[in-house]
Amino acid sequence: MPLTPLHYSLAYLIYKVDRRLVLPGLIVGSMFPDIEVPILSIIFGFEGRSRLILHSLVGAVTVGTVASLAVTIYFYPLLISAFFPVKLVEAKEKCKFSSSLAISCLLGNISHILLDYANHDYNPLFWPLTTPNKISSSPICYFLGGTERATLIIQTILVAILIIIFVSKRDKIWEKLFIGDDF
Repeated sequence: MPLTPLHYSLAYLIYKVDRRLVLPGLIVGSMFPDIEVPILSIIFGFEGRSRLILHSLVGAVTVGTVASLAVTIYFYPLLISAFFPVKLVEAKEKCKFSSSLAISCLLGNISHILLDYANHDYNPLFWPLTTPNKISSSPICYFLGGTERATLIIQTILVAILIIIFVSKRDKIWEKLFIGDDF
């Protein structure tokens, strides 16, 4: 399974493909579904399923998008400016509500569940139409040689992309990484 911060790599690549999108929305959306992992683990125990609603298409389009939109607007600017040398005013400006921000949060959530589907032995992509007992491994996992190998391949690619992104930035690196090039 990709570590949650590694989802950033895919979010950044999506942002580079279409600059009309909002990088903070892509970042938050791409990591938000994993908020349910510790919650479900506490509720159902560590032996139970740790992915459900937010790791499904229905959950990504509805709850995931709305919640990550709220987090992006109200919390992301405060957190980023508190931990990195990013001006709060610039972060808030980038995180104002817009249709582009909503679409970015949606795409971030969808990118997360599709990336997880490629390397988890369990991901409820079509919940509630399927039950946990009827969900089998992703065919992508099988093609890549099983869950462990798929995870290793995908995480290696994401780390390489992250290194390339980080090395390619020079001045105003934190703004470019967390709010986008066009701040």
